[in-house]
Amino acid sequence: MLPEMAETVGVSRSSVSREAIEANEEALKRLSERRLEELDLLVIYLDGVMFGEHHVLVAVGVDGEGKKHVLGIAEGASENQAVAKGLLENLVGRGLATNRKYLFVIDGSKALRAAMDAVFGAEHPLQAACDCAHCASAARATARWCCAGPLPPCS
Repeated sequence: MLPEMAETVGVSRSSVSREAIEANEEALKRLSERRLEELDLLVIYLDGVMFGEHHVLVAVGVDGEGKKHVLGIAEGASENQAVAKGLLENLVGRGLATNRKYLFVIDGSKALRAAMDAVFGAEHPLQAACDCAHCASAARATARWCCAGPLPPCS
């Protein structure tokens, strides 16, 4: 719709698409470089979601007020330990504390658990029976750059 409207005022579709891509790339860069020290997180959801033909691993944190924070994303399936470990190491590198306990919520993937244990240690509580619909919801919200709101209970 927007490209068609733009053409009525002398702006090409490709110009609109190019500017939208550049804006999304900049927003993704801000998300992936954002410092995390100030977040007081209690829960970290990790799950793989599909965007078209792309597998994406999403990390979403929940603070003490119940607000969701998209922490990071990485291209690759949740069954890939290297991708999961890389995402978690990136979060730590951006300031996520490793000296406190979090409740991790995953879909039961052994690769996610192994990555979690390698980066944060095995003593963190874990809920491994969730389909992590919160991650999928947050991933969709990430596409709109809307990262706040209370989480519904996990089914």
